[in-house]
Amino acid sequence: MSPLRERAAVSYVLAAPGGLWMLVALVAPTLFIAWVSFWASRTFALSNALTLANYVKFFTRPAYVRVLGDTVEQAIVMMLITGVIGYAIAYFLVVHVRRPAFQLALFLLLVVPFWTSALIRTIAWIPFLGVNGVINQALLLLGIVDRPVEAFLFTRTGITLAQTSFYTLLATGPVVYTLRNIPRSLPEAAQCLHATPLRVFWRIVFPLTLPGVVIGQILVFLNVMADFATAQAIGGHKLAFLGNLVILLYESGQLTFAAVVGVLLMIAMLLGVAVLLKVVDIRRLGAP
Repeated sequence: MSPLRERAAVSYVLAAPGGLWMLVALVAPTLFIAWVSFWASRTFALSNALTLANYVKFFTRPAYVRVLGDTVEQAIVMMLITGVIGYAIAYFLVVHVRRPAFQLALFLLLVVPFWTSALIRTIAWIPFLGVNGVINQALLLLGIVDRPVEAFLFTRTGITLAQTSFYTLLATGPVVYTLRNIPRSLPEAAQCLHATPLRVFWRIVFPLTLPGVVIGQILVFLNVMADFATAQAIGGHKLAFLGNLVILLYESGQLTFAAVVGVLLMIAMLLGVAVLLKVVDIRRLGAP
């Protein structure tokens, strides 16, 4: 056997445990959820007849379609917000902060809040967003408003503020990595050729960091699409996304319809990732 075939055989052996785990823990449950979504009956029986009626029911009810649209819209909004803020933070850390120790200290300030659970971070936002919360008290103290504003808690604005603080780091990290892998000689050479800073950024820096931007946006998109805790805690019962709808249907015993929403959520996430991967080849991540 040639060395190449020996290495290939060893690779398959090493990948087998992880592949088996993924098959049992991810692929099999996903296929089962998809199968349940086609059941014609709510009863748990493997002999249930299969039908498309559950999917027809979803798309013929405007309320459910609106929840799907709201979920995708919120994910897109969060991608735009975290993309801009995350890139600005990454650019500042890598380009304008020269001392590595200071870079690390500033980056740790972003990471520290993620040492706690997502539920605690979500609940911690409630005292800030309430009518008597920190934000309203600051607005009143500065004289910007003369009465408390009710637009923060139990609103889409409050959810967006909380999710921005949660997911900006996901958009920042990959961009930091790609920025640090750009040779300083490239922008310096462009500047020697009298290229303006804006032109250097747009023609050299940004294209080389685009794989990191896409990776960050994929992470943000997937997390926002699957986020149900923020909408439930900050939005109350006034707003709902697909994740919240799955929990509501499951708790009410509508397992087949909960499976339908779960499948549609997975399809929407896969389509979103596929679109993002069409933007750039992420295999160039970190390549100069």
